[in-house]
Amino acid sequence: MEKEIMGNKVPLDFNHLLLCYNAIEKARMELYWAVNNSIKAGLRPSNVLPADDVQVELLDNNEIVKLTVPDHPPKYVTGSARTAVKERWINNIAYSLTAIKNKVSFNHIFVFIKFYLPSKYSDVDNSDIKPIIDGIKYAGIVPDDNYKHISFGFNARYSKNPKTEIYLLEYEKIPEKLFKILQQS
Repeated sequence: MEKEIMGNKVPLDFNHLLLCYNAIEKARMELYWAVNNSIKAGLRPSNVLPADDVQVELLDNNEIVKLTVPDHPPKYVTGSARTAVKERWINNIAYSLTAIKNKVSFNHIFVFIKFYLPSKYSDVDNSDIKPIIDGIKYAGIVPDDNYKHISFGFNARYSKNPKTEIYLLEYEKIPEKLFKILQQS
């Protein structure tokens, strides 16, 4: 792969770029835990970093739960950086759902994830949704995260303001509710 920089074609080494990306993500996670370790203690995450400010809404007479995370799951993260990213997403999703846990009840949910990504050419299927699903399970919203209790789907679009919207709805209500979610911008 080559990239033109100041009129010259420069070869790009994908493996080197991947190592750099992982190093940056690891540094970001180290900073995250240094500033925001309250989640590990089970306390409310402080809102020092924007990604911790997960908003939760109950919609449609409490039949839809909407979470808005002002971030998107990273791609291609490996090693200890991946573990830190995964923990961050699990903890933030699980904590945010504790506020509404007693107001909703699901046996089998459909989780629909809308990614608003900062690139017009993102490959959405490379986004790691496992921490989102695990966070829902750890919050106790459903009995387990196996196929009997959770199904999911996702889509994506470009946005100058990256975020992730996560919708939870009863599986049987997919035809009735999903169309409304898809029509929202």
